[in-house]
Amino acid sequence: MKQVLSFSEWAMTEGITAGATGIIDHKLSQAADVIAKFMNRKTGLGFVQFPFMAYVDGVAGIMYYSSTSDAAFRVGSGAAGTLIGSLDWLDQFWQDSSTFTITSDEFSIVQLVGEFARLALDKKAVDAALQESILVESKDGLLTPEEIKIISRKLDSGESAMAISKSLGVSYGQILKVKKGIKVKEDRSPVEQENEMTLADKVLWMEETMDDVYEITRRVAAGAFNSLFISGRAGTGKTYSVERAMHDEGLDEGEDWIKVSGAVSTIMMYKNLYTYRDKTLVFDDADAVFSNEDGRNILKAALDTKKIRKISYMKKVGMLYDPADFRDNPEGEFNALESGLIPNQFEFAGRVIFISNLPKDKADPDGAIRSRSILIDVNPDDATLMERMRLLLPHLEPKELPLAEKEEIYEFMKQARDISMRTFVKAAGFKLAGIPNWKRMASRYL
Repeated sequence: MKQVLSFSEWAMTEGITAGATGIIDHKLSQAADVIAKFMNRKTGLGFVQFPFMAYVDGVAGIMYYSSTSDAAFRVGSGAAGTLIGSLDWLDQFWQDSSTFTITSDEFSIVQLVGEFARLALDKKAVDAALQESILVESKDGLLTPEEIKIISRKLDSGESAMAISKSLGVSYGQILKVKKGIKVKEDRSPVEQENEMTLADKVLWMEETMDDVYEITRRVAAGAFNSLFISGRAGTGKTYSVERAMHDEGLDEGEDWIKVSGAVSTIMMYKNLYTYRDKTLVFDDADAVFSNEDGRNILKAALDTKKIRKISYMKKVGMLYDPADFRDNPEGEFNALESGLIPNQFEFAGRVIFISNLPKDKADPDGAIRSRSILIDVNPDDATLMERMRLLLPHLEPKELPLAEKEEIYEFMKQARDISMRTFVKAAGFKLAGIPNWKRMASRYL
């Protein structure tokens, strides 16, 4: 095995000019480390991060070198609003160009990390793909509905996109679109086009979305990202998924994270940000924080991409004090803190998760909050939500209610005014309480 290059040797090999490296971008580094841990689990190659940010062709990135082989890979930064833009694999770290690359031009890097690892392990498939030009789009770019079903079944069985591309003779890019759920051009009739997704497809899409809410929430809580914005229809399980993620991450509510619900004034939001300045705050159905201009400015500062952010509130408020007033009096500042006052400016290293039942455009009309956060929009139609509810019946609260009675409530829900998980739970409460005319009460009061 060749010896790992020194920094100067590696920089010359990569064509990096003097002064084109700098301190590692912490947010990109945290996200890249998540990918590196995954790659190490899948490949066993012991990747270690190169200690400087590198710029190749003007694009920032972080290199990882294997401690057991000649392999290396690079996590490249994305364009505005995108943290990661590309993943580059090198069979030998001294290569002038990558063996293969996956970009986020059309696909989410987070969803393609598994594919990246499989490609790294499946050298024969990569070589064959490059030789046979499978990586380029097919001539007409059309897939039949049957081809899409076959590809979906193969992906669900765990077969790699590269292997499917080779066996079916379908372009790699088209398969990745099917994998991510992006609409692909199909050779089908106008009637088929109108019925674009079956109910099962929509339920699967929603299941995957809720899984994404759970997985990304855990990464935010672990510090990989600064914020997450979850918007959309009420009663779909957004809050449940976030709370489950916090629990599974091993965090205690009130100690490691806090949930702020309902109407929240700007000053109370500021106080919560200060109190939990190195932890995670979940704003659940607290849409008032978006409507106030002072509150939005505070949130913009809190959601900046820097690891450490400075937050201030300079209006004169009784619970605030100015640290400058105690520059030569540390005892006085200590007493101010002891009395319950908080500084009018502080450093924030925490994470923020928003859960809103409003449409994303209404909750954040100018997009300033969304542009600083990962955005997940949960907006199933009634039929999709009902079908997902049917599949989840054994797991829905109240757990002590027999399944046969839950099925009875499910049938009632088909005529409910508000179709949601919450309505189901409240209707189940009437039935569990032994009220004989629970259907009438539920139809009138829920």
